[in-house]
Amino acid sequence: MADLMIENAARILAEAEDVVAFTGAGISAESGIPTFRDPGGIWDRFDPREVGTTDGIIQFSLKYPERIREFLREVVATFENAHPNEAHLGLAELEKMGILRSVITQNIDDLHSIAGNTRVFEVHGNLYRLRCVSCGKTEKETRESFLAKVKSALNAEEFEIGNVVGIFPRCKCGGLMRPDVVMFGEAVQHLMESYNEARSCDVMLILGTSGMVWPAAGVPYEARKWNTKVIEINPTTNAFRDITEVYVKSLCGEAMPLIIERVKELR
Repeated sequence: MADLMIENAARILAEAEDVVAFTGAGISAESGIPTFRDPGGIWDRFDPREVGTTDGIIQFSLKYPERIREFLREVVATFENAHPNEAHLGLAELEKMGILRSVITQNIDDLHSIAGNTRVFEVHGNLYRLRCVSCGKTEKETRESFLAKVKSALNAEEFEIGNVVGIFPRCKCGGLMRPDVVMFGEAVQHLMESYNEARSCDVMLILGTSGMVWPAAGVPYEARKWNTKVIEINPTTNAFRDITEVYVKSLCGEAMPLIIERVKELR
């Protein structure tokens, strides 16, 4: 059955002219970044409702500075060790082949761009991009520079959250800069652009998402309204079973090389 689904997915992609990928936490989990639902992960020990908002992380750090330092150190180590896996590289290969137009991702880790995709819509932001809280101007940093600064602040003899805030430059307008990631309760980014991408593609390729995080999870349904064919790769469940043309029950990093190889043969 798995071989048949790989074949079916490859045939659809080989015949497609305008593919858009939609990715979630599962694809990054294969690079070592745990999802909210991973047992034993950092979110088992730190409540995202407490440290997942700007006010929450400040209040938590004032009460428990060493615990927030532990949390941030673990986050930094996780992102520092994460690299694009075969699924990220496969999407970049599809773009090089002229099949994939864009990637819509719920992830903040920049792994799609690092892998080589050039048109990426990050609905939950990007950890390595800074945004001014006053004027909204954004500024991209390299992953290495960003993580090195955070590590330096975390290794200070006496830690307080101000150490971390202080590593970010001031905007030209004088406003504070912060990582441009969507915290709990904040509006998602590029949603209209993502819906436009969904409406105008002929195939949507979904990789590693539970389909539970809205409003981003509405993007594949919008694609389906326009008779778009939907392919999903997910090792645990078919989150979009009511709209999928093909479901490949597999790790994304295992399925994508097989699909890419077959697409090249078919084209």
